[in-house]
Amino acid sequence: MPQKQNLGEDFLRRLLISIFLVYLLKELGLLISIFIFMPLIREIIRELERSGFSPVEDVLSAVTLPALLRRGLIFEARGLRAGNEGKLKVGFRNSSSRRIDVEINLERLKGYGEVFPARLRFSLGPGEMEYSFVRFTPRSGGTLTVDLEVRSGSTRVRVPVVIGVETEKSVKVRRKAREVPIEGGEGYVVPDLRALFSRYSEVEPIGEGGFARVFKARKEDGKIVALKIPHHLTEQAGKTFLREVSIWSGLKHRNIVELYDANIVPIPYLEMEYCEGSLARLEKPLHWEKVAEIAFGICEGLKYAHSRGIVHRDLKPSNVLLKKGVPKISDWGLSKVVTESSSTTTSFTPLYAAPEQISKRFGKTDERTDIWQLGVLMYELVTGRLPFDGEDFVEIAGKITMEDPVPPSELNPDAKPLEPVILRCLRKRKEERYQSVKELQKDLADLLGGRYREKLRKSVDFSRSAYYAGQLLLLHMKLNDTKEALKCALEMRRYARGEARKELERLIEELEIRLQEGLPIPEELIERVEVLVHDLST
Repeated sequence: MPQKQNLGEDFLRRLLISIFLVYLLKELGLLISIFIFMPLIREIIRELERSGFSPVEDVLSAVTLPALLRRGLIFEARGLRAGNEGKLKVGFRNSSSRRIDVEINLERLKGYGEVFPARLRFSLGPGEMEYSFVRFTPRSGGTLTVDLEVRSGSTRVRVPVVIGVETEKSVKVRRKAREVPIEGGEGYVVPDLRALFSRYSEVEPIGEGGFARVFKARKEDGKIVALKIPHHLTEQAGKTFLREVSIWSGLKHRNIVELYDANIVPIPYLEMEYCEGSLARLEKPLHWEKVAEIAFGICEGLKYAHSRGIVHRDLKPSNVLLKKGVPKISDWGLSKVVTESSSTTTSFTPLYAAPEQISKRFGKTDERTDIWQLGVLMYELVTGRLPFDGEDFVEIAGKITMEDPVPPSELNPDAKPLEPVILRCLRKRKEERYQSVKELQKDLADLLGGRYREKLRKSVDFSRSAYYAGQLLLLHMKLNDTKEALKCALEMRRYARGEARKELERLIEELEIRLQEGLPIPEELIERVEVLVHDLST
């Protein structure tokens, strides 16, 4: 019965959209409407088949998914030598119209050498692709044929891969210009890319998305950076690229990925702060406290950008990087570049889009658009699922604009404390959401503050007590609540000794002056206190 009710609601939603399109676009609207109804027709056929009408559904489940798993595997092995550690590029490309969870099992490689990690897991939306690098030390040379297992749910397939391993004797000198593959087995970089890489050493690919490839590289001064190189830019997108990154380069904040350099010569590229992780790589669901801490840090970066009139509009897990656990927002303004690049628009999915990004009846995008997207991120982190999902753009867009999400606590009971905050972020009408990041941050601080105080009361470990007291101090400083920050700083005295005590006394004196004169708490002071809290709690 629920399934039929869902089909009925889906039919009504698509019918209303189709009527509007036919009224607006006449014959073209009718053509579009046919495409709108095709996924629903497929679903109705499947429902009939599940009821015993025909065996087609069984054939689909038995054939389509295995074929998808075989076709989607990404595997590349280059330059392997017996007895030496090398790297295998292993990943998956989701060519379906649904989000898919995939596990790739490399255990069979252990029969030929040491491999780590032996299992990789990816959760990919429609059209998304992700890969990782696996360390592999082959014991002997030759040609290895190994079956890798690719699994999604209860469906498993084995995909044979061929790996060439050289011995010391067979290794030839190939050290001409530095060569880095541009695609899995499809060729090598063009001279312009080699010209860019010649400025760096230890260049290695670390990721790839619909817009660009990302490399880790070392500069001449020894500094590790990340290089983001777009797959393709049209002339118009190239102009937008330079205009938008000029905005990003002016953003200097600890919760924003720092952009060091950008140019279109010898090719379009970004040189930016290297971060070892991202929200996309976290294993979910997370405890609500961890999610609140991550969200609070993201709020810090957004608050800084919004104060300068800059809205991100494209928050998603791959755009929030992690450096030693600190969330840092990346790709400022690049959503506009993606939109203008014909090679990337086909990979767009509305999974993180706000209602106003889908329909003009919800108004224009603004700071509250970022608040919606942060709500989607929190929902996904605390439940392991997206609040709005579907088989195609129309279905997802319809849910975003017309349906309420399942309360997070129904998917993960531990999410209950954070649920009111998340659901307020996900209100359809902007006027019903948090009206500013600062307002959202205040509710997150109340949750975290209560949690830290509770742990502080129960703690019998000196360093942990210092940590919780320090986190309370930082919460109030980031909220620019000088009065409460001063109280916390005075409480911190019991944990400070030696040089740390002197630094704390200087902080107390500065907070007293700022409280008396009504001055805001600057970013530099917060950074100093973060170092102090770290020293006291270690």
